[in-house]
Amino acid sequence: MKRNLPRPGPAAECYELLHLLSRRPMPVVYSAPEDIHKILALRSASLLEALTDPSVTLRSGERRIPRAIVTGLTAEGRAVCMSHR
Repeated sequence: MKRNLPRPGPAAECYELLHLLSRRPMPVVYSAPEDIHKILALRSASLLEALTDPSVTLRSGERRIPRAIVTGLTAEGRAVCMSHR
C-alpha cells in the first residue's frame, strides 16, 4: 500500500531531507524539532526507518521528541530518491 506525504510546501522539505539522507552513512541523529517532524512524516509514509526518544513535556506544556535516529531508507524511500533526480 502506497502512502503519500503531505502536499506542496511540507512535502518538498520532506523530500529534500530524504534525498540528503540517501547520501549519508547511517545512522544519522537529529535533534531539531523541525527535522524530527519531517522524519516522523517520512517514517509514517514508510520511506525511512527511524527510532525516536520518548516525548517529554516542557514547562510550557508543549510535548517534544528530543531526538530521532534515522537507521535507514526503505526500498520505497530509495525508489522515491531515484525517481526524483
